[in-house]
Amino acid sequence: MTLTTQFMTMMSMVAGGVYIGAAVDTFERLFHMRNKKSWLEFIWQSAFWIAQAAFLFFILYTVNYGEIRFYIFIAVLCGYAAYRALFQTGYNKWLEFWIRVTLTILRFIRRLFNIFILWPIITLVILAKNIIFWVYRLLYKGIYIVFLVIFSPILFVFRIVWKLLPINTKNYLHKIGGFCVTIKNSISNRWNGKDKE
Repeated sequence: MTLTTQFMTMMSMVAGGVYIGAAVDTFERLFHMRNKKSWLEFIWQSAFWIAQAAFLFFILYTVNYGEIRFYIFIAVLCGYAAYRALFQTGYNKWLEFWIRVTLTILRFIRRLFNIFILWPIITLVILAKNIIFWVYRLLYKGIYIVFLVIFSPILFVFRIVWKLLPINTKNYLHKIGGFCVTIKNSISNRWNGKDKE
């Protein structure tokens, strides 16, 4: 490994240490609401550190084809210490600023979604429901009126005919009606009895 390659490796690992510090602060800031006593914490932490190790190895492979030397770990620690001493405060302020900007943009997008998509859909659904209910009432009243118009003369004629019938015929029809009701009740009772069995 040439001196130039060694120097580039050390600088890359110092920069990697700075990146690790920033990544840790970003991770803790974005996921500070998580339950650290949960078993998911182990998964979160493992996935985070595996991702960081893979990223550092990718940088190392790009610089010196993945050759690991002892000074690489020292360079990473130096970069991490430099981040803590020099860049942490500024980075955290910068991170908070962009979090606020992102949240503002997301709130604006949500308001646009509510105004231009959600609210029109809800309005259309309510309007359609009211129209369907209005059409249903209109049809119901229309059918009721048609029924009255068609069957009122028939009922009127039937009442006149009923009044003109002899008393014996009326009594006979009452008996037939009672007999039909009796048959209907007996069939209904037997059917219900079979259902209970």
